[in-house]
Amino acid sequence: MIIETAYLFIFPLILLRFYPVLIHYRIYVLMSSLIYIFIVVYSQKITLKLLGFNSSTFILAVKALFIPTLFSMLLTYIFFQFAKKWLIIPLLVEEIRTPSIAVSALTYIFISAPLQEFVYRGYLVSRLEVVSHNEIFIKLYSAIIFMVIHTPFHNWFLPLGSLILGLLWTSNFLKYRNVYALMLSHTLIGATYIFLMGMR
Repeated sequence: MIIETAYLFIFPLILLRFYPVLIHYRIYVLMSSLIYIFIVVYSQKITLKLLGFNSSTFILAVKALFIPTLFSMLLTYIFFQFAKKWLIIPLLVEEIRTPSIAVSALTYIFISAPLQEFVYRGYLVSRLEVVSHNEIFIKLYSAIIFMVIHTPFHNWFLPLGSLILGLLWTSNFLKYRNVYALMLSHTLIGATYIFLMGMR
């Protein structure tokens, strides 16, 4: 598990230290990890249900996430009104506006957020359960990894928010085993952040 974590999550961060320009291509790095993930899923016979592709618990998972998601969106809006400097990341502002806010938002909604939830919740949690059934360990491990991959932006708000949301989403996943609900929650919160930062 340590080797797998290093390969999928730590190694890309090390590359960023030496080649900072790669941060602009992070979504492609994430997509490239799918090759390894699909090989492991196939070889270990990890089921779709175990990965969270389970429509039967979608409504229950969404209901549990409704208030936290709404609160996170509202909190993001409030921070942008009264403490904007904590949230603005020049690199992301440039990316969001090139070519347009709409294109960036759509890319995030249909590619980035769903991919992140599949990798950091669906796949990572399923792999962690192979080595431990301790839910506290799984929640912390998954959330910390999720936080760490948001550190290259050199902004304290994004990693902190990622840690808190990582704990929330992992807890929800362990209870309902539904990655679709997490994708929806992640998309709504992330899209709110993108629109507000792009229109600052």
